[in-house]
Amino acid sequence: MQKKLVRSLFSAIAAGTLFSFSASSLAAEASEDSVITLSFTTSIEITRVDDLEIEDPASGTSAEGIEDFCVGGIGFSTYSVTFESTNGDATDPFKLTDGGTTSIPYSVGFDNSTSGSFTTVTEGTPLTGQSRNVAACASDDNARFQVTINNSDWETATVLNGTSYSDTLTITVASE
Repeated sequence: MQKKLVRSLFSAIAAGTLFSFSASSLAAEASEDSVITLSFTTSIEITRVDDLEIEDPASGTSAEGIEDFCVGGIGFSTYSVTFESTNGDATDPFKLTDGGTTSIPYSVGFDNSTSGSFTTVTEGTPLTGQSRNVAACASDDNARFQVTINNSDWETATVLNGTSYSDTLTITVASE
């Protein structure tokens, strides 16, 4: 009987000890970490640059034309824009030609909005520090360029003979 009593007492003490532990100390637990990373490739786009037609400027005034377009991208906050003329040379960096020997110099201005003032650009030299305005070019334009042909350059006897003059202006944007 004494053995039964000792066993019962031991069993009661063991059970009491088990029940006195909190549930959390008896639960099993494990954990792992997950590092979340967002990565993307820097991209830049230029869209909606159309041909620019300057027709019948008023006598005594400079001939001007403006073209709106969009620059967008991700992975950068500023970009550069460079303008290059196919016909340009050391004397006239931006130049319209009639396909022959007659040419007309012009200048180019850039505005990183559609309502601000134009900054005159140098052919082949990046205009840096332009703020990126949108991530993607959906439907609105956010930049523009202006072509100006001084009246003293287009109002000459050789130019006013009904011939068309043209150039290809290449616009390159690059993230900074």
